[in-house]
Amino acid sequence: MASESFSRRARIIAAAAGIGLGLSVTATILTYRWEISRQQSQFQQQIENLTTALQRSLNRYTSVLLFLVDYYTVNQGQFERQDFDEFAARSLVDYPGIQALEWAPLVKLSDRTAYEQSIQAQGHSAFQITELGSNSRLVRARDRPFYVPVTYIAPFIGNEDAFGFDINSSPARVAAIEPARDSGEIQATGRIRLVQEKRNQYGFLMLLPRYQTSTLPDSVAARRSQFDGVLIGVFRLSDVVEEALQGLSFDIDFELYDQAAKAEESYLGSYDAATGSVVVISDRRTAPPAEQTHLCPGPTSCSRTLTLGQRQWQGIFSPAADYGLSPPYATWAMLFTGLS
Repeated sequence: MASESFSRRARIIAAAAGIGLGLSVTATILTYRWEISRQQSQFQQQIENLTTALQRSLNRYTSVLLFLVDYYTVNQGQFERQDFDEFAARSLVDYPGIQALEWAPLVKLSDRTAYEQSIQAQGHSAFQITELGSNSRLVRARDRPFYVPVTYIAPFIGNEDAFGFDINSSPARVAAIEPARDSGEIQATGRIRLVQEKRNQYGFLMLLPRYQTSTLPDSVAARRSQFDGVLIGVFRLSDVVEEALQGLSFDIDFELYDQAAKAEESYLGSYDAATGSVVVISDRRTAPPAEQTHLCPGPTSCSRTLTLGQRQWQGIFSPAADYGLSPPYATWAMLFTGLS
């Protein structure tokens, strides 16, 4: 009888222990999931902060061209080099990510000689309209129906190679000139190697078309016939990104891709959180698959879209090597408490 009572108590104790262990395991699993969810939410919020800072910066730099066109309109479509330099100088102080501001008018082949001579008479005796030759060196531009040469550029120092460069000679730039001309809207180029670039990095241009009339012509045909040239913002990708993220210290790396470009030309650069700088990975050609970690559980959960002119960039974010993932203290505490 005593042995039967002992056996019954043992079964009750074992059942209670089993229930307690089950509850502890369940509580531990729920706590672990809560901590993972908390870390995911924190990482996603940091990504949103980075994306907001980048988009705000792109918007600011787009606005520079709008300010410049207001200046152009007030001056009734006429620019003097000194006035242009003074306006640009003020903008360069407020927008350190700008490589240069430029004015490139439309010049017909029949007007080329007179145009070049007028610039030479201003003290630039060697001036001519140029293009990139087969060896990627600047050469005299070949005859074509018209040119869109960089005529005013500020700051001039450091950008001398762009002076006189015919942006109509570059397919990447033409791909932005034509839709800008036809729409009257700001257009961004894909990635380009700036003619004044000395480092291994990409740049991009934003172009705003101007016309012979003070208002936007009401048809594509009229815009083409009255097209007068483009105002240009020249940017190095690293300048824009690094300036945008000053003051943010998240240990998050990301890569940028141009969604409008061909796959082999879509890669723009990689941001390294450890150095706070943008680098170009020479063998990167297409976007890598999103890293499947508990912080990025889905293929698009760590991807964001940025708008630039009429183009869209894709940012793919990932935790840096020293990203501060906190240990699951609450999870272990719950497990030990349940087992004690």
